[in-house]
Amino acid sequence: MILSSGITAADFINGLDQLPDNIILLNNDEQDANGYNSHSKFNLIFGASEIRQYLLKNPTGSKKFIDFDEEDSVNNLSPYEIAELLYLAHFGTPMGRPFSSKLLNHYIYLTQDDGTIRSYYRRFSDFNHVLEIAVKRNLRETHNTLRVFLRPLAIKDIDNAILIELITRANDGLFILFGSIRERNRTYHIPIRILKNPDQVSIILRTKTIIENTNYVGDLSYNLQSSTWNLEWQDQAAGV
Repeated sequence: MILSSGITAADFINGLDQLPDNIILLNNDEQDANGYNSHSKFNLIFGASEIRQYLLKNPTGSKKFIDFDEEDSVNNLSPYEIAELLYLAHFGTPMGRPFSSKLLNHYIYLTQDDGTIRSYYRRFSDFNHVLEIAVKRNLRETHNTLRVFLRPLAIKDIDNAILIELITRANDGLFILFGSIRERNRTYHIPIRILKNPDQVSIILRTKTIIENTNYVGDLSYNLQSSTWNLEWQDQAAGV
């Protein structure tokens, strides 16, 4: 499970090797559906291109879905399993396991009331590329605001070892602060901070008091000349 802020639906789309072919709209979004399952009373979207269009439409809107393999699997859901999906939609967390042996889902995507996204990945490694896409997009957008009239920045891929290290540290609540980026010797240094109290994350995001409630732990850096990424922890013993 990933609880994220700043990773967009477009990052999710561009980060996955393949989008699902079918999804259940857990928020009962009839307007965007192109299918309906009479057994479960859920609205559906069929087709990867239609799902892409749905995710890109109204980027700040609420989106809640779970993918599935075949519609027969939806037809075979028991009343209890349907109730589990309704619970998932209402509370934003599964009653049991997030991955259904009937639906054979790979993902769950839930927009929260505070604007964060709670997402589930059957193969957690799928998130690596989603994170990479989000980091590169944020750096590119930040670069464009700092350097007017220059060509767009072509950013090289991030080493997988760096992504894994970031994700590992994210267990404690990790912030990559593009708004506090520094440039030195043709290198962008992006501060990384970790929550002092992970249980307070929703309050911190709502009140925008990130600095006061996190500890600085290092920098994610990108060298513009060599087009290389580096991760520099303040605690050298924990470095990459």
